[in-house]
Amino acid sequence: MLMSRFYYKCRDIGFDCSWEVDVPTNKDVWAKVRIHNRYAHNEFEIPPEIEEKIKKAIKEK
Repeated sequence: MLMSRFYYKCRDIGFDCSWEVDVPTNKDVWAKVRIHNRYAHNEFEIPPEIEEKIKKAIKEK
């Protein structure tokens, strides 16, 4: 049985950033995104408009 994977690329929402993530669950994407945004983009809270962009950019395969 094939399991879904979730992909996200930071550049897909307009950041000049090569970071991307490939994880088994949507929950895992958000955990990784929060850590990445804190350390790479100095965002301790993800603004609602960025959160919406991220939601739209997460791909399930």
